Formats: sequence, structure tokens, C-alpha cells
Amino acid sequence: MKKISKKNLAIIKSINENGYYIIKDFLDKKKLKYIKDSLLSTLNYIHPDKEKDLQKKYYTVKKLYPKLKSHFYDIAPRDINLLQILHSPDVVDIAKDFFKSDVIFSGRPAIHVHDDKNDKLLQPHQETNQISRDNILLWSPLYDSNEEQGGMVIYKDSHKHGYFEHKLEHPKLGKKSWTNEYTHVDPKIVKRFKKIKIKVKAGSAILMHSAVLHTGYPTKKKGFVRIVITERFNPLKNIPFLKDPNAPLKIPFTDIDYNKIVD
Repeated sequence: MKKISKKNLAIIKSINENGYYIIKDFLDKKKLKYIKDSLLSTLNYIHPDKEKDLQKKYYTVKKLYPKLKSHFYDIAPRDINLLQILHSPDVVDIAKDFFKSDVIFSGRPAIHVHDDKNDKLLQPHQETNQISRDNILLWSPLYDSNEEQGGMVIYKDSHKHGYFEHKLEHPKLGKKSWTNEYTHVDPKIVKRFKKIKIKVKAGSAILMHSAVLHTGYPTKKKGFVRIVITERFNPLKNIPFLKDPNAPLKIPFTDIDYNKIVD
């Protein structure tokens, strides 16, 4: 059996006890600029100009080409520059050690873009609809996460209670949702847990267990856009797709008890 380093043992202990761990030096200044420049180049392809500020460029594209702005959001996770960072060998190794698995699957590399409209935030939820029952979420902001600029909220000790039933309809009756899959947990369940706003510096990364209830908190800063890169690391464990010929690749959000998924 592979020997786990002291560093990874400390990270694993934190995830098990607290539900998450913060890597303060996930992206150094060079790598942070590398990712921002790559995203800026993609936006510049949509609307060429001399703007070098990713924040300003985003709002220019949003104003002139709102549909193409959403196309940018969809294509960005396919950026190889981004994938190289998200699939850092050190982080993949942590996931392998945590799950005691030699095989880890990419669940969903993504960017999360929240501007000052704050209209894309979800209600508290867990990281379901993945390949395996359990996974590790990597969440890394490209700009400081704080009260003014927004960030992540986690619910203390929620990961110690397994998976809760998820619903897809908007919890506020009659309110139209920006997505057809508005995954969330009943607010009555959420109220059982203490809310913690996490504040981290740009380039830090949160590694969080999929069973942690979490959501985002809004930005109060006008003209600011919170951009976060994320990935979900899925181990070769508890994967219905490889046990049931009729199972879909990703476990459905609803109509299934995640706690009963076992090998």
C-alpha cells in the first residue's frame, strides 16, 4: 500500500473533520496571470480590442454580446491551459490518497462567473450529479473572496449527515429560475447547520467533500465579477454506471437515495 505523506494526511484529516481544507498557495502569481490571460484571450476573440483587464473585458462582452458571453462560459472549461492547472498532480494525488483509489475521474471542470447582478447563485446544495457518489470539489477564486466581492458559504458539519434529498424546482414559489436544474436542499434542513462564510485570497483553493452543504454569497462591489475555477475529482468507488448496465454516466440529482449507493 502506498505511503501517504504527512502533508496529505493533514489535509485528509481536515476534510474528514471539517468538510474542507484550504490550500493557500495553489496558484502562484505566475499561474494566476496565466489563467487570467487565457480567459482574456478567449473574450478578446469575441470582441478584439486593447483591453487587458479581465474584469472590464467581461462587462464589455456582456453588454455587446450577451449570448456570446454565455458561449464563453460554456467553452472556457475546455481550455487546455485551464485543465492543466485544475489537474495539478499534487491535487490529484490528494484525491487519490483521500479515497484510497489509484483511479480518479474528472467530474466537471468549470468556471463559475458571478457578476454584480448576483443572478446566478444557487440555494444550498451538495455536489451531486457526479460519476461517483462521493467526490472532492476543488474551488479556486481568481480574485479575493470576501464580503465585498462575494465567496462561498459552507454549513458546519453538514457532511457528517450523509446526502440529503435534492429538488430541482425553485424553492420560492412562482420565481423563475435561470437554470432548469436548480438543485437545492429543503431550507428546513439547511437551518439545522451553522452558516460559515469562507474568505480566501486569489489563487487559494478550497478542497471540499461533496456531502458539504454549500452555496455562494453575493458580491456587493459594482462592476466586479467573481470568477472561480472548479473541478470535481471522482474516485473509482460507488459508481452505478460501472455496476448497472442501465445507469446513466452521472448519478441523477433526484429520485435516488445517494446514501444507498455502495460497491
